Amino acid sequence: MQNKLLSDFLKKSDISEVLDSALAGDRLGLNDCIRLMKSDDVYSMGLVANILRQRLFGDTITFISNIILNYTNVCITYCKFCAFYRPPGHEESYTVPIDEIVRRVATSREMFGITQVLMQGGHNPNLKLEYYEDAFRAIKEKCPEVGINGLSPSEVDMIASIERSSTKEVLARLKAAGMDTFAGGGAEILEDRVKEEISPLKI
Repeated sequence: MQNKLLSDFLKKSDISEVLDSALAGDRLGLNDCIRLMKSDDVYSMGLVANILRQRLFGDTITFISNIILNYTNVCITYCKFCAFYRPPGHEESYTVPIDEIVRRVATSREMFGITQVLMQGGHNPNLKLEYYEDAFRAIKEKCPEVGINGLSPSEVDMIASIERSSTKEVLARLKAAGMDTFAGGGAEILEDRVKEEISPLKI
C-alpha cells in the first residue's frame, strides 16, 4: 500500500522517471541531474532523498560542529561581493598569530565540543607556506581530535604563486602538516562569466 501511494504520488512529478531510477538504485546520469536542477519539485526530491537516506543509514544522523577561523583579512583579490577584505597596510587589516589561532580552537573545543575548524582568509601576499604549516601543526599538537578543513582552492593557488611552487606540492605539504580536508569555497571561479563579473583577479 505504501509503495503504491508513493508511486502514485511520484507519477505527478515532472521528474518521476529520474526519481524512480534513484529509488531503483540506478546511478543517475548527467541528463538526469540536469532535470533535477531544472525542476521545482523540491518536495518529491526531498521525499526520495529521505527514503534513500533511511535505506542506507536508518535514523543515524551525523553533523560537524565547527568554527570558521578567519586567520587574515588581508587580500589583494578585491572580490565585489566581499565586505571582509582589507588591502595590505590598511589600518583595519589583521593576521592572527599562530598562538591565538591555537587558543581559539582549543577554547572552542573545550566550550562547544567542536570537531572541526574551517580555516579561511584572504589572499595575503605576505604569508608564506610556513605560516599555514606551523598553524596546522600547532592546532594538531594541542587538539589532535579537531579536523582541519583548510583553505579554499584560490588560497592554495595564491600560496603556490608566492612560493613559486605547484598547487600539488603546496597541498602535499599542508596535508603533511595536518590539513584533513580541503574547503570547497570560491565556486565562482568555475564559471568564467561569473568570475569575470565578481572576482576577476582570482585564479
